[in-house]
Amino acid sequence: MADDRNTRHKDMQRRICMNAFYDGRPFNFPEKDLTMKNFSAIVATATTAAALAVTAATPAWAGTATATLDVTASIDASCTISATPVAFGAYNPTSANAHYASGNVTIGCVKGSVPTVALNGGQNQGASAIERSMKHATDTDLLAYSLFKPSATVPNTACANNEADAWGSDVAERFSPTGVTLNGAVYHVCGKIAAGQDVGAGAYSDVVTATVEF
Repeated sequence: MADDRNTRHKDMQRRICMNAFYDGRPFNFPEKDLTMKNFSAIVATATTAAALAVTAATPAWAGTATATLDVTASIDASCTISATPVAFGAYNPTSANAHYASGNVTIGCVKGSVPTVALNGGQNQGASAIERSMKHATDTDLLAYSLFKPSATVPNTACANNEADAWGSDVAERFSPTGVTLNGAVYHVCGKIAAGQDVGAGAYSDVVTATVEF
């Protein structure tokens, strides 16, 4: 039994010695010294080496001080605008009914921007910006038309073909959309050609500029 205990103690001592490191090098104890007599000394040496390693890895600070770092940015009001055509298609001068069509403007704004949208009088403007005409492609005939604001300022309000609030460039004629998002919201432009205009056959066109102010 005594021999078994001595064997176990020696095995334990070998494991301690092989796993105790100081400065990256294992302790080297001769086999003849691995006895119970010096076991306590071996353990104490290993413990001291481990403590020294921990101490060396932990910086000793003399003290601390703090400061604040301000982080700032600014965002300016900004909007974008794009448009799709008001395409009336075929107009019949002999019809007693007005002809309707719609296009749209898409408005995108930075949050907090307050946009208003103006439509100018086009290339064949009358006495005011709301008096517009399309011109014949090869002749002098003018085909009068009107553009109206949708009945509500929220996005995607459809044209009902009974709008009466003309969309122009004067302050009172501008459109003030609500529900505008950064990625863009769609607002319809409601077009009307009055019935019974005495104009010649052919293609007619105009170009209207839409401007967003914010």
